[in-house]
Amino acid sequence: MKPHYLNDLHANEAADDIIGLLKLCQQLQSEKDGRERPAPGAYSRDEDAFADRIRTECGHARQLLRLLPVMTTLSATGAGMERRGEISVLPGEDYAQKALARLTEQYLSGRDNKQ
Repeated sequence: MKPHYLNDLHANEAADDIIGLLKLCQQLQSEKDGRERPAPGAYSRDEDAFADRIRTECGHARQLLRLLPVMTTLSATGAGMERRGEISVLPGEDYAQKALARLTEQYLSGRDNKQ
């Protein structure tokens, strides 16, 4: 398993790449429209629907900073659960999704599953 800081680095790079592409899309669309739009992180009363969408999607990209490390941890957890025979993962299935489904079933479905 990769050290935690490598997961953080990967998440940071992925989020930065996505945000950079979104900003470029906004810049190109603004040039095409002949109008200025605020940077995705800047507040403006003059924000149109396109700028709003870009700002929203930049926020989603920033969520990768938290989600990618969680996904990596869930995948490693799923691999361990499979080795212990707690779950079965078929080709094409995702360790993280299987682990989350099992943990949800075990800890969240029917609050009377206390052991």
